[in-house]
Amino acid sequence: MNPLYINEKVCSLSVEDFHLKIWNPEEKKVVHLFKPRKIPYDSIIIQRNRGSISFAAIDWLMRHAISLTILNWQGNIMSQILPEETLSPKLRIAQYQAYLDWEIHSKISKSIVETKIKRQRDFLKALSPYFDIEVPSVRAITTNSPDFIRNMEARYAEEYFTQYGIICNTLGYEFENRSRHSNQHANDLTNSLLNYGYAILKVYVRRAINAVGFDNSVSYVHFLSKGESSLTFDLMELWRTNIDQAVLESLEEMKKTKGRKFGFTDKYDVEITSDTARLLFERIRFNLSLEEIIINSRRLAKYLLKENTSLAFKLRPLEPRRKDTIQAKGLIKSKSYRELGMNKSTLWYQKKRLEETGSIRIYNKTRQYFVR
Repeated sequence: MNPLYINEKVCSLSVEDFHLKIWNPEEKKVVHLFKPRKIPYDSIIIQRNRGSISFAAIDWLMRHAISLTILNWQGNIMSQILPEETLSPKLRIAQYQAYLDWEIHSKISKSIVETKIKRQRDFLKALSPYFDIEVPSVRAITTNSPDFIRNMEARYAEEYFTQYGIICNTLGYEFENRSRHSNQHANDLTNSLLNYGYAILKVYVRRAINAVGFDNSVSYVHFLSKGESSLTFDLMELWRTNIDQAVLESLEEMKKTKGRKFGFTDKYDVEITSDTARLLFERIRFNLSLEEIIINSRRLAKYLLKENTSLAFKLRPLEPRRKDTIQAKGLIKSKSYRELGMNKSTLWYQKKRLEETGSIRIYNKTRQYFVR
């Protein structure tokens, strides 16, 4: 996964001498210029909606299998142009039959929700040595009722985001629990980053669905909705935790940088800055794999086509890249530099950092002081 993020006030795309030119016509500034078959990105994401794109530029992008997505200031997708859709009549017929078959429909829905809940629980469990959180227990899904399965997913998500909010608060950030309102109108930085992150996830899941050949309007977890990418929303559930991790890493990284991180619109919705968006995109790039999304989409396709008798999604586990355990933080707060055997100035720095950011920085040379 390697998106190119562009946040020019005005952005136009055209082709000159077989090169893709991305430029700002008001400032007459070329932002990017790519030779044929020499573009290192798999997608282009444009933040602004002022500018133009030529038919030649669209053709250039499609021939290079590059998707183009335009976001509004909230991070919601306004428009998306994807490479040519794979035509798979057999898969689509199997998809419709599975939707009408109560048993298969329920198995798919259950598999997606169980995988999502397990990943949420595993993620919190992996973070529990570093933050004072409780890992909600998981109840078995004992029925094939779609309403019950959706209710289980919603209830665990509420408990999950309560603990997620505790982590954000520990890091020094406000977080209102996820709701329909926060999905559209973020009142805090964390929700705004989550909205942006989920929008990027939607871009890549939609691309995978397009590549495999599904009918995107047919879903198994979410209700069918006219004009909505129903199957995209289904499969997004499998990787939302990847975005949650990228957001936490971005929040911590922002503690190290100066400058304005976000602002407010005239309706008091949070609007992140271009630097904040670039940081989030970079963290998502490390946490999300387009290849993994495509492979698991194919697993669903093989199940629908009865090439596999069971459905099991296989995703890489999420592992926090950190060393500052609750035990280490406790030692910083309660012990003197003599008791820890470290330099006085080192302990002062760690206490100051812990107070300001909610975390400490442990290097290989200082790790010995925190092992008890």
